[in-house]
Amino acid sequence: MIDRILENGDILDLDGIRLEVFHTPGHSRGSISLLLPEDGALFTGDSIPLAKDLPIYDDVLESVRSIKKIKAIDGIEFLLSSWDDPKKGINAYQIMDEALSYLARIHEAVTGVDNNDLSHDPMELCRLVLRKLKMPEMTANPLIARSFEAHRKVSHHKDLMKQ
Repeated sequence: MIDRILENGDILDLDGIRLEVFHTPGHSRGSISLLLPEDGALFTGDSIPLAKDLPIYDDVLESVRSIKKIKAIDGIEFLLSSWDDPKKGINAYQIMDEALSYLARIHEAVTGVDNNDLSHDPMELCRLVLRKLKMPEMTANPLIARSFEAHRKVSHHKDLMKQ
């Protein structure tokens, strides 16, 4: 049962532990990140893709905006995300920079695929892009293909970082 819909900027008070809510879609539409301001701890869930890891997100433009939003938070001392070891201090911001660079590299690889060489098969695109990224083609799967399709949908955006 849902007690409350969380919105960007909401404050959750859990018996004196206050968490600030940041809407960070991209990986999925309803994704949030939570900041524990007094400790500088940011819980990002799946919002930050790891460079060289398999990318899984629904909307690459939202992913870029979300990473930029949390990167703009001052005083992050600890970054706690789902798929990585905790990061401390400047390393937290470095991971966000690496994620943005990774998304830009993926975008370049997807938009660099010659559409004449492709059918409309997302798995074919997936294998071609994985090859361009020097990642194992055997990791191609529908989730990764969906992420690459997200880039194809916005291929007219040449520079994702201007989002």
